[in-house]
Amino acid sequence: MRRPGARAFGSVFLCAFGAGAQAPLPESALRVEVANCAEGFAGRLPSLVKLEIDVLLRERGPTRSPPEKIAVRCEEEKAHIEVTLDGSSRASTIDLHQLAAEHRTRAVALAAAELVHSMASGPPTAEAPASAPATPPVSRAQADQQAPDSSPRRSSQGPALFVGGLAEWRGNPAVLLIGGRVAFQYPLGNVVILELSIDATFGGIPSRSAHVAIQNVSTAAHLYFGTTTGSVRWDVGPGARFGWVHLAGQPEAGSGLEGHTVTAAWGGPELRARVAYRASQLRPALLALQVGAGVVALPVRGLLDGSERIYAVEGVWMSACAEVGLGL
Repeated sequence: MRRPGARAFGSVFLCAFGAGAQAPLPESALRVEVANCAEGFAGRLPSLVKLEIDVLLRERGPTRSPPEKIAVRCEEEKAHIEVTLDGSSRASTIDLHQLAAEHRTRAVALAAAELVHSMASGPPTAEAPASAPATPPVSRAQADQQAPDSSPRRSSQGPALFVGGLAEWRGNPAVLLIGGRVAFQYPLGNVVILELSIDATFGGIPSRSAHVAIQNVSTAAHLYFGTTTGSVRWDVGPGARFGWVHLAGQPEAGSGLEGHTVTAAWGGPELRARVAYRASQLRPALLALQVGAGVVALPVRGLLDGSERIYAVEGVWMSACAEVGLGL
């Protein structure tokens, strides 16, 4: 009589223990599809989305069945998210250009989790317009950011290399010089950008009895201070430019003059302003227009017979440069 009772008690105890324990959540068959997104962004997104959905189900409880599919499609600087749950779908859109690059993957994953939660907490509804912004996910993503404002990173934050055509007016008398510029930019924050550049220009000027050929190579360093509006970056900043100029006198035939050359250093302070445009954060190409003005503090003068001045690198110079850049 005692052994059957003990067996019955043991069975009841095991059943009660088994009923009180929670079995681990089965592995989800959730499909995460990512289309038209940057390679690094697309590679990290599926695992982070699944992690956020798993956390949501564990913390808030699976009030309805888990979602069958989450699709993310990137277009320009927007991420379109569509969740399919119990045969119904709902979509939302996140504007990515207001978020720093390191926060974007997390923001999309949080937005997907919020969308799943809204579908699981209420009755299924018709698909929301794809263009409607998802306010709750954006607010959560912004709360996770350490910096209060990351919008200046939208346009050209990150090192960039530029090449372009250069035109400048320099000297006395003023001469139009044509050439090129190579510039490297490195951000020192959201506002300040350091630029190092190398210029090469060529030209010439006729005089009474000779032609003066002008060749110039110079380097410059500038600190830009600017801001970003949409896809456009505006900058202005001071700097200095120094280089070498080569003046070669080319007398006319029969003038009896002997041509000489002068090679000397020149330079001075310069103020530059620039505007740069980037179509999308996912596209590293940039277009920029830059203008500058400076004053020669280290002049060079070319003289005829050591007395009459033919051409001098002095006074004010102005320059304009159209550039094409590549984000690094």
